[in-house]
Amino acid sequence: MLLETQISKLRSYYRQHGHLPHYDGLRDLFRYKSKSTAYYLINHLIHLGVLERKNHKLFPGRNFSSMPYYQSVRAGFPGPAEEEANDRLSLDQFLIDKPLSTLLIRVKGDSMVGVGVMPGDIAIVERSGSAKPGDMVVVNLEGEFTVKTLRREGSELMLEPANPNYPSLPMKGYAENSLVGVVRGMVRKY
Repeated sequence: MLLETQISKLRSYYRQHGHLPHYDGLRDLFRYKSKSTAYYLINHLIHLGVLERKNHKLFPGRNFSSMPYYQSVRAGFPGPAEEEANDRLSLDQFLIDKPLSTLLIRVKGDSMVGVGVMPGDIAIVERSGSAKPGDMVVVNLEGEFTVKTLRREGSELMLEPANPNYPSLPMKGYAENSLVGVVRGMVRKY
Protein backbone atom coordinates (compact mmCIF):
# COMPACT_ATOMS: atom_id res chain seq x y z
CA MET A 1 0.00 0.00 0.00
CA LEU A 2 2.96 2.31 0.63
CA LEU A 3 4.05 1.93 -2.99
CA GLU A 4 0.55 2.92 -4.20
CA THR A 5 0.76 6.06 -2.04
CA GLN A 6 4.14 6.95 -3.51
CA ILE A 7 2.90 6.42 -7.08
CA SER A 8 -0.17 8.53 -6.30
CA LYS A 9 2.07 11.35 -5.04
CA LEU A 10 4.11 11.14 -8.24
CA ARG A 11 0.95 11.34 -10.36
CA SER A 12 -0.22 14.40 -8.41
CA TYR A 13 3.16 16.06 -8.81
CA TYR A 14 3.12 15.32 -12.54
CA ARG A 15 -0.41 16.74 -12.98
CA GLN A 16 0.52 19.89 -11.06
CA HIS A 17 3.94 20.56 -12.64
CA GLY A 18 3.78 18.84 -16.03
CA HIS A 19 7.00 16.93 -15.36
CA LEU A 20 8.44 14.54 -12.79
CA PRO A 21 10.89 15.70 -10.12
CA HIS A 22 14.64 15.16 -10.42
CA TYR A 23 16.32 12.79 -7.97
CA ASP A 24 16.69 15.42 -5.23
CA GLY A 25 13.12 16.60 -5.80
CA LEU A 26 11.91 13.05 -5.44
CA ARG A 27 13.85 12.71 -2.22
CA ASP A 28 12.17 15.89 -0.95
CA LEU A 29 8.72 14.77 -2.13
CA PHE A 30 8.94 11.56 -0.07
CA ARG A 31 10.94 13.18 2.76
CA TYR A 32 13.80 10.71 2.38
CA LYS A 33 17.02 11.61 4.16
CA SER A 34 19.17 9.39 2.01
CA LYS A 35 19.83 9.70 -1.71
CA SER A 36 20.27 5.93 -1.89
CA THR A 37 16.67 5.37 -0.70
CA ALA A 38 15.40 7.65 -3.47
CA TYR A 39 17.67 5.90 -5.98
CA TYR A 40 16.35 2.48 -4.86
CA LEU A 41 12.72 3.65 -5.25
CA ILE A 42 13.40 5.08 -8.71
CA ASN A 43 15.00 1.84 -9.89
CA HIS A 44 12.11 -0.17 -8.47
CA LEU A 45 9.55 2.05 -10.23
CA ILE A 46 11.53 1.76 -13.48
CA HIS A 47 11.50 -2.04 -13.12
CA LEU A 48 7.70 -1.94 -12.62
CA GLY A 49 7.27 0.24 -15.73
CA VAL A 50 5.91 3.17 -13.73
CA LEU A 51 8.89 5.38 -14.64
CA GLU A 52 11.36 5.60 -17.52
CA ARG A 53 14.79 7.18 -17.38
CA LYS A 54 16.17 9.06 -20.40
CA ASN A 55 19.34 11.14 -20.19
CA HIS A 56 19.17 11.24 -16.38
CA LYS A 57 15.59 12.56 -16.47
CA LEU A 58 12.50 10.73 -15.28
CA PHE A 59 9.39 10.32 -17.46
CA PRO A 60 6.08 8.49 -16.99
CA GLY A 61 6.41 4.85 -18.01
CA ARG A 62 3.86 2.55 -19.61
CA ASN A 63 2.35 1.74 -16.19
CA PHE A 64 2.42 5.29 -14.79
CA SER A 65 -1.35 5.61 -15.00
CA SER A 66 -2.13 1.98 -14.19
CA MET A 67 -4.40 1.18 -11.29
CA PRO A 68 -4.94 -1.95 -9.21
CA TYR A 69 -7.12 -4.32 -11.23
CA TYR A 70 -9.56 -6.79 -9.70
CA GLN A 71 -10.85 -9.51 -12.00
CA SER A 72 -14.50 -9.11 -11.05
CA VAL A 73 -17.11 -7.48 -8.85
CA ARG A 74 -20.54 -8.99 -8.27
CA ALA A 75 -23.52 -7.01 -9.51
CA GLY A 76 -25.93 -9.35 -7.71
CA PHE A 77 -25.53 -10.66 -4.19
CA PRO A 78 -22.32 -9.62 -2.41
CA GLY A 79 -19.42 -12.06 -2.37
CA PRO A 80 -16.16 -12.19 -0.44
CA ALA A 81 -13.83 -9.29 -1.19
CA GLU A 82 -10.29 -10.02 -2.29
CA GLU A 83 -7.55 -8.32 -0.30
CA GLU A 84 -5.12 -7.82 -3.15
CA ALA A 85 -5.60 -6.74 -6.73
CA ASN A 86 -4.94 -9.50 -9.24
CA ASP A 87 -2.96 -7.26 -11.57
CA ARG A 88 -2.50 -3.69 -12.73
CA LEU A 89 -4.30 -2.09 -15.64
CA SER A 90 -3.67 1.13 -17.55
CA LEU A 91 -6.83 2.41 -19.21
CA ASP A 92 -4.73 3.91 -22.01
CA GLN A 93 -3.26 0.50 -22.82
CA PHE A 94 -6.64 -1.22 -22.45
CA LEU A 95 -8.66 1.19 -24.59
CA ILE A 96 -6.17 2.41 -27.19
CA ASP A 97 -4.49 -0.05 -29.56
CA LYS A 98 -2.90 2.52 -31.90
CA PRO A 99 -2.08 5.69 -29.93
CA LEU A 100 -0.57 7.54 -32.89
CA SER A 101 -3.73 7.18 -34.96
CA THR A 102 -6.29 7.62 -32.17
CA LEU A 103 -8.17 10.72 -31.17
CA LEU A 104 -10.76 11.50 -28.51
CA ILE A 105 -13.99 13.29 -29.41
CA ARG A 106 -16.68 14.44 -26.96
CA VAL A 107 -20.19 13.40 -28.02
CA LYS A 108 -22.83 16.11 -28.43
CA GLY A 109 -26.45 15.28 -29.08
CA ASP A 110 -28.65 12.25 -28.50
CA SER A 111 -28.76 10.44 -31.85
CA MET A 112 -27.02 7.34 -30.42
CA VAL A 113 -28.72 6.96 -27.02
CA GLY A 114 -30.34 3.70 -28.17
CA VAL A 115 -26.93 1.98 -28.02
CA GLY A 116 -25.90 3.68 -24.78
CA VAL A 117 -23.91 6.59 -26.23
CA MET A 118 -24.88 9.63 -24.19
CA PRO A 119 -24.17 13.35 -24.59
CA GLY A 120 -20.85 14.13 -22.88
CA ASP A 121 -19.35 10.67 -23.47
CA ILE A 122 -15.89 10.62 -25.01
CA ALA A 123 -15.51 8.53 -28.15
CA ILE A 124 -12.16 6.80 -28.68
CA VAL A 125 -11.77 7.00 -32.44
CA GLU A 126 -9.12 5.15 -34.43
CA ARG A 127 -8.42 7.04 -37.66
CA SER A 128 -9.04 4.75 -40.58
CA GLY A 129 -9.66 5.07 -44.27
CA SER A 130 -12.15 2.24 -44.21
CA ALA A 131 -14.96 0.84 -42.10
CA LYS A 132 -17.30 -2.11 -42.50
CA PRO A 133 -21.05 -2.35 -41.95
CA GLY A 134 -21.80 -2.73 -38.26
CA ASP A 135 -18.92 -0.44 -37.19
CA MET A 136 -19.73 2.65 -35.18
CA VAL A 137 -18.03 5.48 -37.05
CA VAL A 138 -17.35 9.18 -36.83
CA VAL A 139 -17.79 11.15 -40.04
CA ASN A 140 -17.30 14.81 -40.85
CA LEU A 141 -20.54 16.17 -42.28
CA GLU A 142 -20.32 19.75 -43.49
CA GLY A 143 -17.61 20.62 -40.97
CA GLU A 144 -19.21 18.87 -37.98
CA PHE A 145 -18.43 15.47 -36.52
CA THR A 146 -21.25 12.98 -36.07
CA VAL A 147 -21.22 9.44 -34.70
CA LYS A 148 -23.44 6.79 -36.30
CA THR A 149 -23.46 3.07 -37.10
CA LEU A 150 -22.47 2.15 -40.63
CA ARG A 151 -25.16 -0.05 -42.21
CA ARG A 152 -25.62 -1.59 -45.65
CA GLU A 153 -29.01 -1.17 -47.31
CA GLY A 154 -28.93 -3.05 -50.60
CA SER A 155 -25.92 -1.66 -52.43
CA GLU A 156 -25.94 1.59 -50.42
CA LEU A 157 -24.01 2.41 -47.24
CA MET A 158 -26.06 4.33 -44.68
CA LEU A 159 -25.24 6.17 -41.46
CA GLU A 160 -27.75 4.82 -38.95
CA PRO A 161 -28.67 6.71 -35.76
CA ALA A 162 -29.81 4.84 -32.65
CA ASN A 163 -32.68 7.21 -31.94
CA PRO A 164 -35.96 7.09 -33.91
CA ASN A 165 -36.11 10.91 -33.92
CA TYR A 166 -33.26 11.06 -36.45
CA PRO A 167 -33.16 9.88 -40.08
CA SER A 168 -30.60 7.56 -41.63
CA LEU A 169 -28.15 9.36 -43.91
CA PRO A 170 -26.73 7.94 -47.13
CA MET A 171 -22.94 7.86 -47.38
CA LYS A 172 -22.99 8.24 -51.15
CA GLY A 173 -23.06 11.86 -52.23
CA TYR A 174 -23.68 13.16 -48.74
CA ALA A 175 -20.91 11.71 -46.62
CA GLU A 176 -18.50 10.15 -49.12
CA ASN A 177 -14.83 10.64 -48.24
CA SER A 178 -15.80 12.06 -44.86
CA LEU A 179 -14.91 9.12 -42.64
CA VAL A 180 -12.86 10.28 -39.66
CA GLY A 181 -12.49 6.88 -38.07
CA VAL A 182 -13.98 3.88 -36.31
CA VAL A 183 -15.13 4.13 -32.70
CA ARG A 184 -13.12 1.64 -30.61
CA GLY A 185 -14.50 2.59 -27.22
CA MET A 186 -16.54 5.07 -25.23
CA VAL A 187 -15.69 6.67 -21.89
CA ARG A 188 -18.15 8.19 -19.42
CA LYS A 189 -17.40 9.90 -16.13
CA TYR A 190 -20.10 9.82 -13.47
